Amino acid sequence: MDMSVGTRVEDVQGGSEGHVPKLAVGLEPDFDFLSDEYRALFEASAATPFQHPAWLDAFYRTMLAPHDAEKLVVTGRDSTDGTLLFLLPLLRRRRSGVVLIEAANLGVGDYAHPVVAPALRRGDFVSAVSAALPPYDILNIRPIRDESRGLWRAFLPGRSRTLDYSAHAAGLSAPFVAWRGKALDGSFARYLDRKKKRFLKSGKVELVRMDSDFRAGIDLIAAIRAGRFEDDILQNAYAREFYADVAANGQEVARIYRLMLDGADVAQAFGLVLDGRFYYLLIGADYERFGKHSPGLVLYDLLIEKWIEEGGTVFDFTIGDEAFKRDFGTTPTPMHALVDTATLKGRLALSAFDAVRGLRDRKNEAAALLRPLRDRLRQVFAKTAVAIMLAGPVAEFAGLV
Repeated sequence: MDMSVGTRVEDVQGGSEGHVPKLAVGLEPDFDFLSDEYRALFEASAATPFQHPAWLDAFYRTMLAPHDAEKLVVTGRDSTDGTLLFLLPLLRRRRSGVVLIEAANLGVGDYAHPVVAPALRRGDFVSAVSAALPPYDILNIRPIRDESRGLWRAFLPGRSRTLDYSAHAAGLSAPFVAWRGKALDGSFARYLDRKKKRFLKSGKVELVRMDSDFRAGIDLIAAIRAGRFEDDILQNAYAREFYADVAANGQEVARIYRLMLDGADVAQAFGLVLDGRFYYLLIGADYERFGKHSPGLVLYDLLIEKWIEEGGTVFDFTIGDEAFKRDFGTTPTPMHALVDTATLKGRLALSAFDAVRGLRDRKNEAAALLRPLRDRLRQVFAKTAVAIMLAGPVAEFAGLV
């Protein structure tokens, strides 16, 4: 693909900060995310830790090659002095013959967000950015939080689509016991109390934040969760390298915690922190040895307690609609995509993708409806020939075997 730099100088109107006379908009394939200018822009912006210098530096070094993707960084600079005023962290790749432009995501970035100086938060830069972009069939920016949609639409063309999943976060307040009493459902709180009390009485319990051997920490999470999650990206060496790189070089935002009982690893978690918000991303728990303690739930509870003690105000479980997140008093936030098609091929491909997604959704709905029947058949006809004749086909149709 031709990734040559394109530049356009355009008059733009800034926001409440005043008038920005001219911007030079272009591609910078060699952009250094560890530079002082990017750190200054990031710290002045409203971006998330998924745009942190250490995160994006590691992302573009480790994640692109395994996905046959190319770095696509769009910048806007003051044309008079070169000051960096905005940056769009994107990538370009080809899938099934269709050229895609996407956010820097590839299964590891939960929140896509442009990195924008305060002076540009109310401008309209779509024409300048579009002129700088290389050819594509489909532009697909996801996942976008509700409050970020307007900012993305100030820079890129397309229509907003609501995705079929949400993000979930819990607002926190001190002290922990009072917050817990208000946020958690009574029955769940009692269940968790029983598990936690028994666990804490089982021996010496430690919740330790790792400050070295980050690759070993990520490898431990990957090993302990092997086989538990379908299409687990952490089972790929490049993903483990990515997370370990972020943990080692972004210690101001990245954290790995180990929950131990008498020196034995019970569970581990990886997350990011920024502006009072904890972003939970990865967990590994040894259910074979410690399953009776519900180690995952206990770890979440201990992490929230620790985060409140440190002055944290939000615990963000990030994207995904797993039921346990609601148990911790979270509020859902809709997630969106910004989608544009630039060619006939792109429009046809998008229609085909939508059709496949619709079939998948209907299959999932059928699976959900048939799951109780499958379970009932297994209970009634367990270990009999009838179970093989009936439960098997039902489960297979539901996509459960």
